[in-house]
Amino acid sequence: MRVWQPLSDKIMHRLIEFIKRIYIVLLFLLIEGVALWCYATATPYTESKILARTSALGKSVSGAINDTRNFMSLPEQNSELTKRVAQLEEEIERRDIAIRELTHADDHKPIVDSIDSKFLYHPAHVVSLTSNRLRNYIIVDRGTEDGIYENMGVITPTKELVGTVVSCSESYSVVMPMLNTRYKIGGRLVDNDYVCSIFWEGESRYEVLAVEISKYAEPKSGMVINVVSDRMPHDVKIGEVESCKLNASKTAYSAVVKIAADMQRLGDLLIVENRDETELFNLMSTIQE
Repeated sequence: MRVWQPLSDKIMHRLIEFIKRIYIVLLFLLIEGVALWCYATATPYTESKILARTSALGKSVSGAINDTRNFMSLPEQNSELTKRVAQLEEEIERRDIAIRELTHADDHKPIVDSIDSKFLYHPAHVVSLTSNRLRNYIIVDRGTEDGIYENMGVITPTKELVGTVVSCSESYSVVMPMLNTRYKIGGRLVDNDYVCSIFWEGESRYEVLAVEISKYAEPKSGMVINVVSDRMPHDVKIGEVESCKLNASKTAYSAVVKIAADMQRLGDLLIVENRDETELFNLMSTIQE
């Protein structure tokens, strides 16, 4: 007890000496604080100004803290982005491999759709075609011996619509392409799922016409139109809207559609077989009876 008493007295003495040295500063800060408080609470105007300045200062500090946190988390975000890029690259590679397999298939064996297994793809090659007539046709080197029959859909290896098989021999088939005034098929606006009818008027070899589009669909330039048919998957692309207009009664739109497939440079094609075709045909027959 005798040892600690002089030590505590010494500490208190030094504390008092320190306060004596800075008491003027402490007194000034105290008076300044009281003055600022009186000013801040004197009128509603000063209260609002002080509150606004305080809020701005707090916002700046908070923003600086958030920026610091974001900067510190950049390595983690970069890592996540790198993983996502790798996943996308793998998906693209798988798609490219599937397209190459479909395009360069050498035998007559149909290829099963990896997404919808009810569809089979029969690789075929164009023997001859026309594109300068009102009723154009394409001849391909696959026929009944290869499992081809009428009404099968025909697309490009990148799933762009070409037409429909209309006649078959043992080794060859005739395809009616979109560039035929007799050809008609259903379409669907990908953006909003509104349906339409597609046909060719016999004018431009690069465009078809989409009609009976609901006025609520509000079609716009650039919208993609896919196929609506039981003969092929619904992700088969017909083309993109170039221009559109309301009819005279303002009840429906018609649109000019740029064809996705290059109809004058067709080589390798895929003939689509729906495994459920017989079931669908029998079902429709019962309805028609």
